[in-house]
Amino acid sequence: MSDLVLVTGASGFIGSQLIERLAGPEVRLRALVRDASRLHPPDGVELDVVEADLSDAESLVPALHGVDVAYYLVHSMGGSGDLEQQDREAAENYLRAARAAGVRRTVYLGAVGFDPEGGSSDHLRSRHEVEELLADGTPEVVVVRASMVVGVGSGSFKTLVQMVDRLPVLATAPWREARSQPIAVDDVLDCLAAARTAPPGRYEIAGADELSVEELMREIARQLDKPYRALSVPISVPKLEGLVASAVADEDRALITALLEGLGDDLVVDRNDAEPVFGVTPLGFSEAAARAIPRIVAADD
Repeated sequence: MSDLVLVTGASGFIGSQLIERLAGPEVRLRALVRDASRLHPPDGVELDVVEADLSDAESLVPALHGVDVAYYLVHSMGGSGDLEQQDREAAENYLRAARAAGVRRTVYLGAVGFDPEGGSSDHLRSRHEVEELLADGTPEVVVVRASMVVGVGSGSFKTLVQMVDRLPVLATAPWREARSQPIAVDDVLDCLAAARTAPPGRYEIAGADELSVEELMREIARQLDKPYRALSVPISVPKLEGLVASAVADEDRALITALLEGLGDDLVVDRNDAEPVFGVTPLGFSEAAARAIPRIVAADD
């Protein structure tokens, strides 16, 4: 019998594309969304859509009924209030409902680079806390920790592209030296799809190249056919940088500020599990960026 697979955050950047990757005769698909009107399933994909909210424990009961595998793809970014507390409560609500429903496996999309000594951004610390909650509370867990995702819907990558494209001079703080191994969204989606049947465990995935944030921006400028002009500043002031970047990128200020704070995290891996565990050979940054940048620019026009 085919697995019933639930995708939370199904109308989001990753979830909406993952649905198409998972579709097949061995899978029955269910999407959990807060607003069904925002979900546009791919043509030909049979999808059971359930409206629920991870902040509302009772709404999760019908969403998780009969589910074999659940993809946990929800994270608080921007908005108001204590985002770490919101993420924690959402994970705890999910766990209670998942235990009651007998969910066999949870697949969680996390992030690489967490520093247990306290040097990580609030966003990265919250991602790690949710990972620990899910790992301790479900029979099987597959954690897929990803480096910076390169794709049209990736907030951090889109912000970098728009800053390079629109600002005559970039003011780059110490985060310009942070290291990353950006991974193409298609590679992330392929790894997540394979995680449905991979051995339980915690895995890290990354692109083929390791670069500094400044090197990323220089390559973005090259692909945009623009000169790279930057002024190095000695300290980072995320709220001020977020104010400028939100105006440039036309995005929510709180979201952009959180993304910029995250630029200071080193997002590198000791071992890249993309190929040995998930059978995915990751692209280099230049190719991944070349797939995404024209679509980002076109959407801005």
